Amino acid sequence: MIDSNPKKAVSILLPMELYGQIKTLSEETERSTSAYIRQVLRVYLRYYAEHAKGDPWII
Repeated sequence: MIDSNPKKAVSILLPMELYGQIKTLSEETERSTSAYIRQVLRVYLRYYAEHAKGDPWII
């Protein structure tokens, strides 16, 4: 199956401690590190859309 959604590669630098936490959690959820980061971003953006109410600093 061919995915027709356009994609953009993004490169980021992470502190080793943060990368280690992400790597551990990705392994626990049986995802690749990249897939885990995508999932975290999706969940955060959904939360942000529901709760931000104009506050740009909600995290």
